[in-house]
Formats: sequence, C-alpha cells, structure tokens
Amino acid sequence: MKITKRQLRSIVKEEKRRILIEQDIPEAPDNNLHHWPRMNWDNVAELVDKWATGEEKAFDKGDPSMMAMGDTATDSKRIWELQVDQAAMDMEIEMTDRIRKVALQTMKEFTDKLINGDYV
Repeated sequence: MKITKRQLRSIVKEEKRRILIEQDIPEAPDNNLHHWPRMNWDNVAELVDKWATGEEKAFDKGDPSMMAMGDTATDSKRIWELQVDQAAMDMEIEMTDRIRKVALQTMKEFTDKLINGDYV
C-alpha cells in the first residue's frame, strides 16, 4: 500500500498528538493541589504548517546553501522539503511543550494569587 507524503505527515502528526496528550502534567505543590485543564494544541499544528509552507516556498535554486554539490534543482528541492518536514515535526513538538510549560506556570501563579486573596 502506498501513501502520499501528505498522508504520512498527517499520520505522524496524529500519532504525535496522541502521545503528547498521554503525557502527564507535573502535579502542583502540596499546598495547592489542582487538576489544571488540558487541551489539544491544534493551533500549534496549524501555525507550524503555515511556517513549513513558507519555508518550502523559500527554496531558491540560486542559493548555493540550498543546492547540494552535483544535485539537480529538483533533487535539491526535494531534499529541502524533507528537511523542512523534519524541522516542522521537531518544532511542533518543542512549541507544544513550551506552551504547556508556560500555561501550567501561569495557571499556578494565578491559583496562588486566588489563594493569597489578591482578588478580594
């Protein structure tokens, strides 16, 4: 069975999302036990897809850094697209992880403010 590059990318993204959702979020300190909400970061995938599309369009056969020695423009473009795909997958994982960390930290800070009476 053959699958297209786009189908493979979709399969990888879905599997990655499933794995990220299954990861545990660290618990809060004992004095502040809460179960903060979890959510799917679909907009991260959309943002990364837009970035990847821009990077793929940025291929320039006149740029020596994008042309491997002896490769045709077609081969070099295909290699560039593979590199962009790999970078996009890594970026989506990293960006999701960073957003989760910042979101969790922010929720903890505001829970502490509520507990401390800052909103009375």
